[in-house]
This record gives sequence, C-alpha cells and structure tokens, in this order.
Amino acid sequence: MQYPSLKTLNLKNYKNLTMDNAPIELHPLNILIGPNCCGKSNLIGTLHFLKNCVTARADIGLTGLEVALDHLGGAKILNGKITRPAGVNFEFEFSTTELMQRGGVLELGLEIPTNGRRVTIHQELLRTGNADKPFYYYQCHDRESGKGRVSFYNESERGSHFEQLHDVPINDLALISITKLLENSQLPPEKAPLYKVRRHLMETIAQWRFYNANHTNLYNIRNSEPKIGGQEVLLSAALENLSLVLFNLSNQYIDFEENINNAMKAILPTTRRVRAIPSGRLGLTVEWYFEGIEEPFYLNEMSDGAVRMLCWAVILHSPVLPPLLVIDEPELGLHVAWMSTLAQWLKKAARKTQVVIATHSPDLLDHFTDNLEDVICFCRSKENFMPKHLSRKRLSNAFEEGWQLGDLYRVGDPDVGGWPW
Repeated sequence: MQYPSLKTLNLKNYKNLTMDNAPIELHPLNILIGPNCCGKSNLIGTLHFLKNCVTARADIGLTGLEVALDHLGGAKILNGKITRPAGVNFEFEFSTTELMQRGGVLELGLEIPTNGRRVTIHQELLRTGNADKPFYYYQCHDRESGKGRVSFYNESERGSHFEQLHDVPINDLALISITKLLENSQLPPEKAPLYKVRRHLMETIAQWRFYNANHTNLYNIRNSEPKIGGQEVLLSAALENLSLVLFNLSNQYIDFEENINNAMKAILPTTRRVRAIPSGRLGLTVEWYFEGIEEPFYLNEMSDGAVRMLCWAVILHSPVLPPLLVIDEPELGLHVAWMSTLAQWLKKAARKTQVVIATHSPDLLDHFTDNLEDVICFCRSKENFMPKHLSRKRLSNAFEEGWQLGDLYRVGDPDVGGWPW
C-alpha cells in the first residue's frame, strides 16, 4: 500500500516557533539543526502529538486528544508571549496517493482558555490540497461549537453535498469520532468520500515511528530477552525488542541478515556475523562473531556505540519501514569515524520512506553537504525561532572554497545558524 507522506507543516502561536503563515516544506529526508531550546523538539512534538491523537487511549476516560495534549504540554502549547484566551493552530498537508488523489490537509485549531488547563477544539477540517477549489471532506466547530458538516456523494447529481453533524466532541478529533456520528445519518457512511480516506490517513499516522537516543537505556537493550513468538518487525521506542525484531526480519526476509552483517562490517571490519538466536526456553539474544574468535560476543560485552549502531542499522536497513521515521540525535555516543556510514544509512532509508532527524553533530552534517536543501535550520526571529531551509546560493562561495556543511556549523556561520548567539 502507498502511504501519504507529509508535504508541509504549518503552525500558529505554538510554543517558541513562528512561521509567519509560510508553512515549512518537508522532503523525503529532513535534517533539523539549531541550538538547544530553539524548537526542534517542539516541531517533532507536533508530529508525535498527531500520532497520539490517533492512537492514544486511556482507561480513565480521557480521549486521544486529551492524552496527546498532556504529553505535548497542555495549555502551555500556547506561545508564552501571547495573552489568553488564544488559539493554537496546526496544519498538516499530506501527499497524493491512490486513495487521496488530490492529497489532503488536516487543520486543527485549539482554544487555550484564560484560566484552567482545559483545552478544546474550535476548528477542525480535512480538505484537499487544492487551495483554489478546495473540497472539504468534513468541517467542524467553525460555525458553531459541537456542530459540523461532512460531504456525501450525490449520485443523482454526480456531485456531493453536506450532511449536518451534531454533538461533535470538543475534546477529541472528529477524525476519530466521525464514524459514530454518522450512525445517525440516513445515508450509508460508505457514501461519504471521507470513509476510505479517513481510514487510510489514520493507518498512516498510526505507523509513524519516533526514536530519541537520549531516551534509550542501553542496559535494558543489552539484557532484554524478548520471547519467541512475538510478531514485531519494528523496533519499539525504547529499542528493547532488538533481538526479536532482528530474529523476525531475518526469518521473514532472505537478504536481511546479510544486509545487517554488511552494515556491521562497515563499522567493525572484522565482524563475521551478527544474529539473533533462542536463549533459554523461550527468550532471544544476539550473538556477535568476529574473525579469529570462535566464541561469540553478546550485547552486554559490546561497546555502547556498537550497540547503538546495530539498533540504527536494524531500523534503517529494514525492509519494513514506517511511513514516517523520526530519529532525534542519532549521533549520540558514536565515534566520529562512523558518521559517514550513519549518513549513508539515513540517505538510503529516505529513498524508501520519509525520514526526519535532529542533530547537533557537525561531523554528521559534513556528510550532508550534498543534501543542503534537505537541511532545516531553526533561526532566531525576534523572540521566537523560525524553521527554514538552507540556501545553496548563499553558501556556494564557501563550498567552492572547500568548506563542508559541518565546518560552517562549527564556526557559527550566520548563513547556517545553529549557534545560540
């Protein structure tokens, strides 16, 4: 199945980011750079927020939106310089697919109250990406809170018309609840153009994957022995199912183990074989063989950097890639000599799916000099930060003199940015 990728992202009044009504364009490969506290994590947070809205559920009666908002910061998602009450707006534009032949734009407006922490929806819609002649799959809360409209096919007129929606929740996405709302309609839900598009979009977002090297526990990765029989083929956010994913992918895809072994030989040339094998009665562990040594090494005997690189290799060489792959600071704990290899893996994965990375490493950035248009710098704009793509034209003289992108980042070149002053 072809999944839609993110084309643009637009934000208004959100934390410390400003876009001045100019959405940031997203590519197959996106490299986020900038100083600490400039908003890189905040931008990634909006993507994680949308996934949580679609997938999060709690046993204590909270909606997916409420859980997602709690993770994002609640009422504090509003830029601290703006007086309440005020609105925070998100706009996610998706690419075309067979099911979404004109793409799609999901817009969400949240109302931040003067007092208290309860955040509610004051606008939500899903439309096509055609700004001149937009088609609205649905639109809610824009005319009256708790009410909306959804498009239905009109076969007699070979067109569409709006059906009214009532009792639309203000504490959860209509995207989630709209099928239940349509139960009261006299028309079959499958007659709504939204019917298939909604499922397609939600399935895509639910499969997004996020990894943060700062949040991984190497002790747990090394010592975890997940049970044989689990069906996972994607690493968890904590990476603790490494041996299970390595085992499953090696058994399901004939070339995967060879690809992983070649990847590990690129960083440790004496590697003979890396494999996941049964351990004990039901568990799994990873063996790492080297030339001239008959006994295998296990993950608790390998360096931190080697374990991290094995995790990135399994993620980036997988034949089962998520529609969106986000990795925060993949360079953490790695030797500078491995940055070229890591960059190659990231570029290879971006040819198959959409990749977003955030980095502080000039050594890694050196290897993205040829990908300058894919680099998004978070630059200071008055009291906030604005994400913008780097300009090859403005940096061409430096490159002609032999500078690499990481070199310019190291010295704080103002056309690259990334420094806190």
